[in-house]
Amino acid sequence: MKRARLRVRPPRSATSPVHGAVQSTDGLGVATLLSGGIDPDDPTELFSIAGGEAAVRAALADCERVRSFDVTTVEADATYVYVREDGRDDQRKFAELFTAGTLVATLPIRYRPDGRVELTLVGASDDLRSAVERASDLAEVTVATVGDGWTGGEPSRHLTDRQHEVLEAASALGYYDNPRGATQDEVAAELDLAPSTVAEHLRKAESRLVADALDAGPE
Repeated sequence: MKRARLRVRPPRSATSPVHGAVQSTDGLGVATLLSGGIDPDDPTELFSIAGGEAAVRAALADCERVRSFDVTTVEADATYVYVREDGRDDQRKFAELFTAGTLVATLPIRYRPDGRVELTLVGASDDLRSAVERASDLAEVTVATVGDGWTGGEPSRHLTDRQHEVLEAASALGYYDNPRGATQDEVAAELDLAPSTVAEHLRKAESRLVADALDAGPE
């Protein structure tokens, strides 16, 4: 089995309405799908959205494809919402490309304000290749990484969604390469954030990862 990390820019009609709300609302960041219901005709999902409660409520209230929603938890930099969506055939058919054959789309899935969706697929090599080829006929698809098997989840359960997003972007751009392939300013430009904000998120994320590693001790 293989795993592939994909970045996809689907048509607006083929993505989650929560993704559309994030793209259309200033002040909202990444929407992270944490859990989803099993009925494709009545999608019910739990999201973490980077942003304040008032902005999240306003965005979802204005979205015609959101049937109902309920704010469950509010943290310093994220609002958690339970959402019932209006199921659409084009959204369902596009999603089915990533669950065909042996494929499993693992959670979390991240919906970025710039229109991209970031997800990881696990499955047989042929099915992964076929999914990428078929999806590329409908959307912009980039294969970020390919590896063997499944690594078992997030780098750290202690990272916030925004910290993980900044850390992942920095790694993808080569910030942690030796020699360094990108600066904090370039990471900030990629994410459309202030350099000082990127520096703060990287510092906090690195601190938490170091603490986790020291707590775990040597294997």
